[in-house]
Amino acid sequence: MHYLSGRQLCATSLFLLLHVQSALSDLGITANNDDSLKNGAKEVIPPMMEFYKQNQTEGIPGKLTDTWYIAGSMFMTLIQYWQASGDDTYNDLVSHDLMFQAGENYDYFSANYSQWLGNDDQMFWGLAAITASEAGFPEREGKPSWTSLARAVFNEQAGRWDGTTCGGGMRWQVWPYQAGYQLKNAISNGGLFELAARLARFTKNETYTEWAEKIWDWSAKSGLLDVNKWLIHDSVNNDDQCKSPDNLQWTYNYGTYLSGAAFMYNYTNGDQKWLDRVNGLLDTTEKTFFPKTFGGNTMSEVACEPIMTCDRNQICFKGYLSMWMAFTAILVPSTKERVVPKLQGSVEAISKMCNGQSDGQSNLCGLTWGAGKFDGVKGLEAQMSALGGITANLMLSATETPNTIDTNPDAKEHNVPSAGGDSDPNKLKPITTADRAGAWILMVIVSIAITGAVGWLVKP
Repeated sequence: MHYLSGRQLCATSLFLLLHVQSALSDLGITANNDDSLKNGAKEVIPPMMEFYKQNQTEGIPGKLTDTWYIAGSMFMTLIQYWQASGDDTYNDLVSHDLMFQAGENYDYFSANYSQWLGNDDQMFWGLAAITASEAGFPEREGKPSWTSLARAVFNEQAGRWDGTTCGGGMRWQVWPYQAGYQLKNAISNGGLFELAARLARFTKNETYTEWAEKIWDWSAKSGLLDVNKWLIHDSVNNDDQCKSPDNLQWTYNYGTYLSGAAFMYNYTNGDQKWLDRVNGLLDTTEKTFFPKTFGGNTMSEVACEPIMTCDRNQICFKGYLSMWMAFTAILVPSTKERVVPKLQGSVEAISKMCNGQSDGQSNLCGLTWGAGKFDGVKGLEAQMSALGGITANLMLSATETPNTIDTNPDAKEHNVPSAGGDSDPNKLKPITTADRAGAWILMVIVSIAITGAVGWLVKP
């Protein structure tokens, strides 16, 4: 019998180890193969859910440390994944936690967080709720329908439309004491536009159509949206009457306006106006976020990714744009031949880079999809973004378009009195003088508390 020497044994063990690592280095996704996409998703989701459990604030369902909306966007992604894949593994958790965070008035504006939430925070939960309605996600017995929750979010936000500066628009933050209150940003306005467009198509209530038109028109007039160059600026500032837009380019801003325009195109039975808007935004999306550095078909968060400065919010963005581009291809069929190569190229890149291993976890996905390997950035947000890219490709092969009230009658408004008050969009509740006074009082209290704390720190 031949025995291996110690050196030969080490070399053989190293070869086997490298062989195993090589086998684990790729999710094995073939872009146009549903089974490989589903298998890849099943590798990416468990680490995401582990991060979710680890980062819950004191075990509160749907409340993550130092953030609130990211859990809502994760549920939105998981619902879309379920609809596209049929995998209901996480449905019970998503259903419970998504409803748990609806708040006392079922409007995703709980008193536990409302004093520091931005309009964009609340908006993402509204998008999760309308996604549930469109996907046919099971309703919860004895609770408002998902549509009721989405409508409550819309009504509350539309009531905050601010005509005191720049001729209208949504402020980034809700309360005057918040940093960023003076800004009107793309994600708050684009997100409300998308929510209005999706509610219009789902409910067939023309008030939502009117609001979608109103938000689009204001965005273009204010300079937030440049309809000549088809650029979406990140924000405009009330202090100079919105004359100096912030030119930073982010994927999710384009995703909200692009998908909202696609829903409006579909709902209006092919209105040329909305088709032109879809094509204009898609042109810029392709040119800006699919750089030649990665071959032209892999998405990149170009404002922060090349220098590795993306924060936890920005790490999420590519996943949202991926799913919203898939909606665009589904609802505006003429765009499909343009969208498919971009999403397929991105998911094949995702397959290669979700090979990170750390602290007993495997299949960790980093920030840079085009890196060809794990780049060291880990967390719930990176996993969710990759899942969004995978889900988008599953959506492309699904024959179903998003549901409407006709095809998902279970989502009908339940008329639950506590669901955001009156959820009729024709009866919007504006911010009252009492609301503003309450905000001012809270701002004074917070200011006094901060001043006192600073004084205590510097006291000799």
